[in-house]
Amino acid sequence: MARSLRAVVFAGGASERMGTDKALLRHPNGDSWLVTTVSLLRSVDLEVTVLSGHGSHRKCLAGQPGVTVQAEPWAPAGPLQAFGCVLSEREDEAWLTLPVDMPGLRRSTLLSLLQHWRRAEGLALVAEGGDRLQPLFGVYPCGANNRTALDQELAEGRGRWFGWLERIDYTTFLCPDQDLINANGPDDLAALMR
Repeated sequence: MARSLRAVVFAGGASERMGTDKALLRHPNGDSWLVTTVSLLRSVDLEVTVLSGHGSHRKCLAGQPGVTVQAEPWAPAGPLQAFGCVLSEREDEAWLTLPVDMPGLRRSTLLSLLQHWRRAEGLALVAEGGDRLQPLFGVYPCGANNRTALDQELAEGRGRWFGWLERIDYTTFLCPDQDLINANGPDDLAALMR
């Protein structure tokens, strides 16, 4: 049986290194990074949950079909803690995860990753570019094992996504480096706009 797949966008961070809300930065296409990310995911027919406590994000996405903005029940504590709000124990579900600050991702790369994951839906699939993993762009099956591993990582007080990966089964998917550019600060943003 094929797993049902939905998408989650991580947009709840404080954007301290950028100095302004990354989700609302203007994308080269004219929309905000948040709207562009959500539109990309909707273009491949995924229901989208945006994890963010920012009221401006809810307002920005108001009325968009297939999109839910869910506030995290605490101050931003990192993406793994946020993901814990949606990862269930159901064996028939999975989540495509994507950070809001990866504005170079192309639809063709997204489709390729999804097609690759459908061949082995029981394993998480993590994007890889060059010589490093980009774990916030991936597909993560729900289920008791993955949920338990996430809870253990959080309970030990580390809450690191890479710590969780050490506890679950996953494979990698090689993506073009330009799709995986992760803009965290003004220098990253300037390089992206060149």
